[in-house]
Amino acid sequence: MTKEKNNKFNWQILLIIMFAGIIAGIYRNGIMTLFPFLQEEYSLSRAQVGLYSTFLYISSTGVAIFSGRFADHWGVKRSMIGGLILMGVFIALHSLAPSFMFILIFALLTGLGFSIIVPTSSKGIAEWYPAENQSTVMGLMTLGFPIGGVIGSLVLPWIGKNFGWRSDIILISVLLFLAALLFKYYYKDKPKKVKNKEKKEKRKNSLFEDITIILKNKYMLTLCLLGIMFGLASGIVATHFTLFLYMDYGYTEVLAGIGFMVLQLGSMASRPFWGLVNDRVFNNQKRYGFLILGIIISLVSIVLAVMSNYSPSLPIILFFAFLLGGSGRGWQGLYFSAVSEQVGEDDTGLGIGLSMVFVRLGILSGPPIFGYFADQADSYSYSWLLLGIIMISVIIVSYYFLTKFNSLKEVSQS
Repeated sequence: MTKEKNNKFNWQILLIIMFAGIIAGIYRNGIMTLFPFLQEEYSLSRAQVGLYSTFLYISSTGVAIFSGRFADHWGVKRSMIGGLILMGVFIALHSLAPSFMFILIFALLTGLGFSIIVPTSSKGIAEWYPAENQSTVMGLMTLGFPIGGVIGSLVLPWIGKNFGWRSDIILISVLLFLAALLFKYYYKDKPKKVKNKEKKEKRKNSLFEDITIILKNKYMLTLCLLGIMFGLASGIVATHFTLFLYMDYGYTEVLAGIGFMVLQLGSMASRPFWGLVNDRVFNNQKRYGFLILGIIISLVSIVLAVMSNYSPSLPIILFFAFLLGGSGRGWQGLYFSAVSEQVGEDDTGLGIGLSMVFVRLGILSGPPIFGYFADQADSYSYSWLLLGIIMISVIIVSYYFLTKFNSLKEVSQS
């Protein structure tokens, strides 16, 4: 295969992985737009509707490590196809649910397939792209979820209003099966993985032993702990930003929705941007990128806390929404490329799965704690201030340890 063909084939790999992420994103971020339909049909409170995300993430977090190991053992192609089909089956069953309890059960089961998507996608990028370009490509790959979220937010409510929310569910299921079919015919596992098969068979470490080996890498352990903080910020921003604009600033639902859309656009623009900056400016020293991201999240959070006492104009709010989206939800490409680089190509799935456990702990714990402080103060100002203080503290400490352990690694290799 010539160099030109190889480069073209690599773009094909990126696009098919992104497509799978877009379809998964239509489900994950678009399903929230169907909550009003579920609330009306099943007479649910807002707290009950919120249980859907809880059930989905409980299962996907619980099996994240195993799904990563699954990707390492079975390869990217079979793992992704299996994950997409599993999601498609259990999402289709949503349309047959006689009660909301059944929908929660199906959400729990959908999480099993959903947990496979991220580690498998990251493993595919780690296999096909060299380290010097990996952060940029990983950033492009993670665009799939927010793009899918934008598509879902625009299309699903209209279909639900005109044809019923069950039509949306069937559409999402069909799209997942289509993605699995396209992945089967257009994705190819990298040939060199076949050569490593004998090497893999000789390694008889148990899952627990492999996890222990990974966590003995102090740089990797620091990344996992940093993942909690990034997950916490991401969960808070996605869950509370619209309510923050609506309740603290008195914006209408439409204007609050515009603010959230701009936040999403910031997330989409920043994912490849941070990867490109890391590869071209920071010479693949990812701790600099993490430091800048953490500082931006902290500064924007503190500014939002202060501005809660004023009435800033809409352009100012949209500017900070873009910055918050670009930092609080734009770190994924940089972060997952750092993880895959540390664990190596053969264990990328397990490493990403392990890091996802820490990230999702932040996603699960951050929003309720943030909301609790906002309820107590009857304002989000103290919640934003607390997030800003915690983030700047954690990012400085993590930067120190990432620098220290990276230096130790360089010394040991010299």
